[in-house]
Amino acid sequence: MTCTFIVSFVGKATPSTIKSLAAATNEKSGKWLISKVNFIEDQVAAVIKIEIPEENADVVKEAFYATPDLLVKIVDVAEHVQLEDKIYQLRIDSNDRYGVVNEITHVLDEQEVQILDMDCQRVFIAGGGGVSSSLFTANLAVRLPVERQLNDVVSELESLSEDTRVIVES
Repeated sequence: MTCTFIVSFVGKATPSTIKSLAAATNEKSGKWLISKVNFIEDQVAAVIKIEIPEENADVVKEAFYATPDLLVKIVDVAEHVQLEDKIYQLRIDSNDRYGVVNEITHVLDEQEVQILDMDCQRVFIAGGGGVSSSLFTANLAVRLPVERQLNDVVSELESLSEDTRVIVES
């Protein structure tokens, strides 16, 4: 029998820290089903879904807990039932402004759209004549409920500001 759990952690780490945790999982016949690992300077934030034989789960969990400088949380998960909702990849571009991420998540929440992944970037643009600004881009994977139409969600997002554009990538 196998079990599945999700590990989330934050703290000080290096890529070799992640490599050693992956090796510890592999050595016990486990695999990372999904992993999101983000570094900002020497800090890491990660969420990893692991499937492993039940008899090896505690050893791998302990490897995460024993890693110095990481705050670790582990949650066991039940068998996942695949929903029939449609998953889309979206890119949202706009001029950067205060609260733009909050506005996007609010619209999606009102539409009962589930955010599966969200990656945001801001790019500073120095313009001629002393004018400068920054552009905001968000790449999202979202799951729409069966009763929602993608065009309606896109229209709601684009109504946030006159410069907001949504590109459906899949």
